[in-house]
Formats: sequence, C-alpha cells, structure tokens
Amino acid sequence: MNYFKKFIHFALVLCTLQAFSQLQNSGPIVSYVKTKNGIEGKTANFSFEVTAYAANIIRVQISKSKEIKDYSFALVSNDKPNFTAFTVSEDGGKIKLSTAKIIAEINKAPDFSLVFKNDKGEIINEDMFGKGLGTTFIGNRTTVYKKLQPGERFVGMGESLGNLDRAASVVTTWNVDNYKYDNDKIPMYISIPFYIGVFSDKIYGIYYDNSHRGTFNFGASNTRFSSVTFDGGDMDYFFIHDESIAKVIEHYTSLTGRMPLPPKWSIGYHQSRNSYYPESQVMFIANTFRAKKIPLDGIVLDADYLLEYEPFRINTKRFPDMKGMASRLSNMGIELTASVNPGIKIDTTYAAYHDGLKQDVFLRYTDGELYKADIWPNMNYYPDFTNPKSRMWWADQMKVYQDVGINGYWNDMNEPAIGGQAMPDNVVFDYDGRKSTPLESHNLYGFQMARSSFESFQKYGGNKRPFVMTRSGFAGIQRYATVWSGDNQAKDEHILLGVLLNNQMGLSGIPFVGPDLGGYIGEATKEMYTRWVEVGVFSPYLRNHRGQYQMANEPWAYGEEAEAISKTYIEFRYQMMPYLYAKFYESSKTGLPIAKSLCIDYPFDSKVYSLNYQYQFTFGDAFLISPLTSKEKSKTIYFPKGQWYDVFTDEEIAGDQELLKDFPIYKLPLYVKASSIVPLQSITQSAKDKPTDTLFLHIYNGENKNDFVYYEDDGATLDYQKNNFYRRTIQFDPSNHTLKFTKVEGNYASHFKKIRVILHGFSESVSPKINNNVITTKTETIKLIDPTVNLQDVYFDANFFNAIKAKEAMKTQQVFDIENTNAEILINL
Repeated sequence: MNYFKKFIHFALVLCTLQAFSQLQNSGPIVSYVKTKNGIEGKTANFSFEVTAYAANIIRVQISKSKEIKDYSFALVSNDKPNFTAFTVSEDGGKIKLSTAKIIAEINKAPDFSLVFKNDKGEIINEDMFGKGLGTTFIGNRTTVYKKLQPGERFVGMGESLGNLDRAASVVTTWNVDNYKYDNDKIPMYISIPFYIGVFSDKIYGIYYDNSHRGTFNFGASNTRFSSVTFDGGDMDYFFIHDESIAKVIEHYTSLTGRMPLPPKWSIGYHQSRNSYYPESQVMFIANTFRAKKIPLDGIVLDADYLLEYEPFRINTKRFPDMKGMASRLSNMGIELTASVNPGIKIDTTYAAYHDGLKQDVFLRYTDGELYKADIWPNMNYYPDFTNPKSRMWWADQMKVYQDVGINGYWNDMNEPAIGGQAMPDNVVFDYDGRKSTPLESHNLYGFQMARSSFESFQKYGGNKRPFVMTRSGFAGIQRYATVWSGDNQAKDEHILLGVLLNNQMGLSGIPFVGPDLGGYIGEATKEMYTRWVEVGVFSPYLRNHRGQYQMANEPWAYGEEAEAISKTYIEFRYQMMPYLYAKFYESSKTGLPIAKSLCIDYPFDSKVYSLNYQYQFTFGDAFLISPLTSKEKSKTIYFPKGQWYDVFTDEEIAGDQELLKDFPIYKLPLYVKASSIVPLQSITQSAKDKPTDTLFLHIYNGENKNDFVYYEDDGATLDYQKNNFYRRTIQFDPSNHTLKFTKVEGNYASHFKKIRVILHGFSESVSPKINNNVITTKTETIKLIDPTVNLQDVYFDANFFNAIKAKEAMKTQQVFDIENTNAEILINL
C-alpha cells in the first residue's frame, strides 16, 4: 500500500512539473513600435498591443499568435477608434502610454506587465510580477494575475449568483440551463466577463473580450492576487477608469452597446405561465384583467402554443385564429409575446426542417455529419447563429410572428439547453467565416440567436420597435434583447435574489431585466406573492410567470387581499410611466441601469455592500426601495447620506442611519430622495391608453440642485429617430429657489396640456411666481401611492379600515397648476 501511495504521489508531482514546463510567462519585450492607436510589439514569447480607445479606456491584447486578431461579436465595432490624444514615452525599463485620464506603465523586463495609474500618478490596478504571474499561458489556457489592493471590492459580472461584493469568491462564465438555481458555485444562463473594482477612493472596470469559459477568482483562497483565466483565446481586456461607477458603466457600454428604446407596451405589466392555451383561456385572462381593471400590456405564450414544440409552427387546434386573437387583444391594448427555442425538430412533415437542410444552416461535426441533440421533448438540429446565412434564414423563418400579429419574441432554452448540456468540442461554428468550436462559441449561442430575432423584427416589423426577450446571452446582449432571470423558485430567498440579479445585471450594462414574479417553480403563499409583486413593480421588466401543472399565479389567484394590494402597486407602475419612460430613454443614451444597486451612487459606503443592505436599490434616481420577504412585518432600512422622504407619509428622514420600520402586508419600504423630480400621470389600463391631460409633477424639497430629462414620443414606432420626440430638462435649484423647464426639443406634441406641481417638504408660505406674477396655490394632500386605496371592499370592518388609513396619514402639500407650453418656463419658489 505504501508503494502505491508513493507511486501516486510521484505521478502527481510529475504531472505538476509537466504543467509548469508548459507554463509560459510573457518574457521581456524584445521590440515595439508606436502606432496611430498606441503601441504593438513582441515579447520573448508573445505578441502584444496596447491601444488607447479613449481618454478613459485602454485595451490590452496578448497572444501566442504572431498576429493579433480583432474580431468580436460583443463589441459594437471591430474597428480601432480614431483616438489620437495620447502620448508614448520611455523611461528606463518602462514604456508609458498616457491619456488625459490613464497612465498605462508597461514594464519591459523581466516580463511584460502593466501598472495602471490615474492622472495623479496613483496606482489603480497592477499586474503581479514574477514567475507564473503577470500574463501566462498553459497550453491554450491564459491567465492574468492582478495584485489585490487593500480593501478592494468587486461588483458586476452580470447574471451570476453570490453577493453584491464578490471579493473572496469565484465566478465562472459559462452559460448553463440552471433550473431551480440556488448554488452560487454553478454558473447561470448569461455570461458577462466585466467587473468593477472599488478601493480607497478609486474606481475602475475591466471588460475581458473573451467568450471561452472563464474563471474569475477575486482573491478566493489567497490574499495575494485576483486572477482571470480563460480556457482559450487571447488575453484581451479593456481597462476603464473614471471617477464614478456610473461613468465606468457608460464607458463599458460605449464598447458593447446600449439598449435601443423599447416599445412602451413592453415596460408595462405582462401576465404569463407555462402555458396559456387554448385561445379561449388567453381571452379569459385578458377579459378578466380588463373586468377587474388591473392594468395589463402583455400576455405571454409559452411553448404549448406550438405544434409539437416546433418553432414557427402554430398549433391550429389550440389556436385556430392566432391572427384574429392577436388583433382582438391589440384592440384591448394587449400585445402577445411568444416563446421559441433554437431546436429544429427532425421531422419530415416540418417545413423548417426541410428548408434548413436545403439551405445548409445547421451545425455540423468536423467530419460533415449534422449535429443533433435534444431539447425536451424533441431531437433537433441547431442553426449556426455565428453564420450570416443561418442568421438570415432564422430571421426569415421568424416572419411568421409578424404575419399573425405577435410583436414580442421570447428566445428560450438558448444556452442551448440540450440534454446533458455538453456540446462536443468537434462541432464546427462558422464564426462569420473564421471557423470556431463550442469552446469559443457556446457562450455566444443565445446572444446570436437574440440578434437574429432582433434583425428579423427589423426586417419584417416595419416601423415598429422590436421587442425580444432572451434567457441566454453574452456581453452586449442589451443591444438586442431584454433579459429575464430564468427558472427561479417560489421561495422568499428568491424574492431577494431576483432583486440582486437585477442590480448586478444593471452594473453590467443590461438595464432591461426582471425575474418571474411569484416564482416559476413551486407555489407561493399569499404573503409571498404579495411581497413579490410589491417590489416587482420596481423591476424594469415586469412579468408574472409560473411553471406547468402548478398553482395559478394571476393576481386574483391568492384571494381578495392579495389581489387588491397587487392592483394598487400595478396601478402605480402605470402612474409612473412618465418617470419610467424618461429613465428608459436615459438608459438608451447612457447605458446606465434603471434599477440601481446603491453602490453606483455610494461606492465608498461600506454599508451598501453588507449582507443586510445589499438588496436595497434605487429605481431611477428618486426612489429608494428594500424588498421584503413573506415573513417580514418590520425591517431595518439603511438610509444613505442625504435626506429622504417616506413616500406614504412625507415624513422627512435624515440619511446615514439605520432605522427599524414597520411594514404591514400592504406596505413596501419606499422612499424618495430629497430634491427629486417625479412626473406621474393618471392610472391607465395599458401603456397605449391615453391618460388625462394633466402631468403630475412631484418636487421634493432638498439642498442639492437636480435635473430631470423629461421625454415623450409615440411609444411605438421608430419615428423618434427622425426628431419626432418631445424632450426638455426640468431643473430644481433649491439655492436659487427656482423650478425651470427648458425650451422643448423635438417635433412631437406632448399629450399633457397642463402641469400640476406638488411641492413636498416646502414651507406653507411658499409663494410661486412666473415672471413676477404670483401663482395661486392650494393646500392639498396628494400621495404618490395610497397603499390602502383598493382595500376598502376587502376590509369590511369600517373601524379597522379607518385605523389603517389613520396610520398612513399624509402631510399636506402646496399645489398649483401651470400651462404646459413649449417655451422655457421659470418658476420662482
């Protein structure tokens, strides 16, 4: 036995030595030249390029190949930028590439390595030096080692489980159908190899443009360094530095793209389950929402609307007149979204099967045989979405949805969720003519499918805006699709987890996100469902979804109280449309999230990263929200620095403190930041419905100046790209006691003829004036949201209901009306 142990030990040592013999450091720089974009050169072992993309962005590429290839599906453009505001200098053993914001200090020996400094010369990020450190290759695997800075935090990484602060953890980027996800050691449906580092008073971001399986070790099991390893490809990353997390996200999305402005109906409430059929059930759902006056914009059809689960092939027994049904729903202000998976069933009666074979669009093995695998319940062939011909074929097949009036495309099971989740390495991907294997292309499969669906809508949708939803994706997916966070569970922990995933994807450039409200798997309690809807209304994508053969999940399925509370919060979603739509517009321009982790605005506040408060978030810039579980009737809320208002009472709360507050079942922890500007409208039953002609503008008194970019357009077409929009900036300046509306830009006429200004936290003696003319004010009590408004018929005991109302007593506000003209409006307060 001892001999056997010695043999095993010897074999392990031999394998380790063999691995180290394959390990290559970069070695010293042997030559380099300055180029119009930066520098390029050779080390003893590798080729390298360091490129200035912008003042705040520097790209580093290191390859074992003689020539570095510049090709990426994730980037908006593969062309090097025309950026020349940089200098290159050499000082002893260092080369410096400097922009106005970043100094990239490149060590020439003993190995190529980098130190990134800010414009003050302070270190922001640095490679570890030494044998087996810096940037290395072991076979095809490449790793970069970065020195851990004192107290360094890491946020981002998109849809991956774990805490907001990823320090001392490991994240794997490999798209997986993670059904019932719970284990943070298992990757999720989407891979975003981008993180933001925060330490001391410094912030930076690094996007790794590599779609191979990645392992991000943020100092787990060691205190020396963080490391990023990819199973293939070059070491290729963009280093980003600026003064805030928001600015880093803006720079990142300048590289990978930003969400196009979606149709307004897509940001309303969607009702879904696996599955609504036949046609009569879909109409029952729609009619019930309208009868109960619960707002609704979308009904989602899961895969059971298809014949044999075959894409593009509608089951006419279940839906004999899909086009007619879609038209009737559209007249009710409701749009259909329909599921499609990437598998083309091997079925001789199936037109897409025959045409796909004829057009040769399916994946094949290296020997030319077609690749086949199952997505339940079918054995399928799979389009190669990295092939332009296959993408065009898919786009043409998707035309059927426009033909029958379905304007929402749901790309599901597109990791792809094949049986065993292990595509063989010898399947060939076209990769736009470059040829590739699943090692590189797996993480791109859902991304490219969503792209193909988006391009189909562009081709066949006329002047309408596309709406595509996807389960799987990669960096840049925001250019093509909304993301929902997969097959969650009806558990309290998943209420919190859904919020955190929203926030983390927002940190990673994906703003249009949301979980399945109520939980896809399992059955929620009445309290759990209610709490989920309350916080879910503040999710950018708002969908209620439930799995097959499980309890109903519509708002009325949990009894009168849950229905009434759900209705109240969904109604508030529609009142928020002017605020929310303006935030979607802002996100389409900047890439910033709509649901924001507190670390974006308070990156150096340690409390926002704590396990107690990491789930809190802001919705836009105004609202502060904390999710509640079904068991919580009170909760300690952390109020960051500044002043805050209780939405329900107008109580003023000083920031930088933790307060224990009570929250009965009808009440969500919901606060507004001082100096906020919140435009609301009257309740509508869909985003297509016209509200009353009055815009309700809530101004919360504070000490800081605040600007709000107000935006309108038709909400449906691409005409906004032709200047057919209405945009103006609303400015509240407390120090000068002014409220200003800038002159309107664009050719679109606002729906709102009047503006009712509601002043929160102002003195009762305030006397607003326009051009020295005093405006008549009224003293009223106006709530943004009354949590009890729909409960009167539920709580029959009048004394009980009145006691509840008394607890939610609101302070009075000063209110006045003005005409909504296109000219500049200046109000002295």
